[in-house]
Amino acid sequence: MIRLILNLPYSILGSLIALISIPKKISLHKNPGAVIVTVEKLWWRFGYLKNIRATAVGNLVILGPNIEHKDLEHELIHIEQYQRMPIIQPILYYIELLKNGYQNNKYEIEAYRKAGNAYKNNFNI
Repeated sequence: MIRLILNLPYSILGSLIALISIPKKISLHKNPGAVIVTVEKLWWRFGYLKNIRATAVGNLVILGPNIEHKDLEHELIHIEQYQRMPIIQPILYYIELLKNGYQNNKYEIEAYRKAGNAYKNNFNI
């Protein structure tokens, strides 16, 4: 429970992102504890995020309209990462991203391996 509370600022940010993305469906996932929001469109994407299909922010998963097989499972691994390393996980993720890029980011490697989905060169997560 303490980890959920420590990640609350990120979850609030994720909720705002989901809200501006026009939510269609909201559900709960028990293990790991997460709120899953399916949205109309991820219209706010830019830069390295421009081709994402889903994202995890705090204890919230946002699924866009074009999700593929195992995308939810992939994002739930990121929720587990948030829960293992509350408060600091996003900072560590972006340090890893800047240092090694997306494809060699150890957090992405873990998520792809555990979820059973594959990296695509066009970065469509």
